[in-house]
Amino acid sequence: MSQSTANRLVEIVQFGMGGVGRALLDLIVQHGPALQSRLGIELRYRALADSQSVVHLADNSPHHLTHLVDNLRQSRLADQSGAFQKPGDLAVLATELDRLRSNNQGQKLVVVDVSGADASLMQPVITAALRQGQRAVLANKRPLCGPLEDYRQMLAAAGPGASRLRYETTVGAALPVISTVQSLLDSGDTIRRISGTFSGTLGYLTSQLENGVSYSQAVREAKEKGYTEPDPRDDLGGVDVARKALILARLLGNALELSDVQIEPLYPAELAELSIPEFMDRIVELDQAFGERVAKASEAGQVLRYAGTVEAGKCRVGLEQVGQATPLGRLKGTNNMIVFETARYEASPLVIQGAGAGAEITASGVLADIIGFFR
Repeated sequence: MSQSTANRLVEIVQFGMGGVGRALLDLIVQHGPALQSRLGIELRYRALADSQSVVHLADNSPHHLTHLVDNLRQSRLADQSGAFQKPGDLAVLATELDRLRSNNQGQKLVVVDVSGADASLMQPVITAALRQGQRAVLANKRPLCGPLEDYRQMLAAAGPGASRLRYETTVGAALPVISTVQSLLDSGDTIRRISGTFSGTLGYLTSQLENGVSYSQAVREAKEKGYTEPDPRDDLGGVDVARKALILARLLGNALELSDVQIEPLYPAELAELSIPEFMDRIVELDQAFGERVAKASEAGQVLRYAGTVEAGKCRVGLEQVGQATPLGRLKGTNNMIVFETARYEASPLVIQGAGAGAEITASGVLADIIGFFR
């Protein structure tokens, strides 16, 4: 291997083997040779970890990785050859850093977090990797929404301008939301307000309400179509949207905690502790209240959208009445839309719209973040 090729060798330690994690592995195995040919960047997996197991890879041959991808379509990571019980996320990283030092050929290590693990688990891992001069890519929102002091330490470890940390997919999957904010700020613009719909699931729900479908039926349809988490309350509670709003707010320099975000859940507190079947049976009780809100909005020439807003150092997420002719009012189905009102984009706000969810789409955004370090 030539020195120039060695300098373009990128090693990946991936945490998370759910839908996005498997899609990313598949994407890299499929398109890795083309990326190496076109960009001179060789992507190699060093380790794969989920919540319980880890595989430290020694064989990165195309045949081996293709076989691993095929096996993972039908079995768990724990069932793969060489898998063992994970001693801890920091231990996984330490093992790979030691391996990297013992065989240093100019490789660059990228820690990829496509898990749903809590900030208390992943923030120390990401920060440790960054302090060692490595890079990190996040699709997991939680490390960016942990305690503010831990968040600041993580960004400081990422170097000037947090240049060794990328997290485009945390807000809009593959939509260029984070990069747009950074470009606006870098060019000297003043961002006055960011608003939009950050959940394809809740976008579908409000579109169905607008179409005259009852709340309970819309939730059941969304669950049947696979738009919601297994427990729909994970979407209906609004916390996922709140995390996205907080990520944007912190990117703008606002010193906010997740507890500072005003959140309107789409179900009452008394339904929070029910089993999933009980919850699904009782949501019919909410049909009248939501029907009345839809009718009230319609009378005013407006529609309901579950929106997030970052403005004047504050965040809020919840149902809002918006004009039918506005960008958000015209939005239908599961698409996301983010509207930037800035000093330069005042009369005509900057709008980003498109699919904001899906394992394959999100994986493509993660891959773009990885490649973006080395172009």
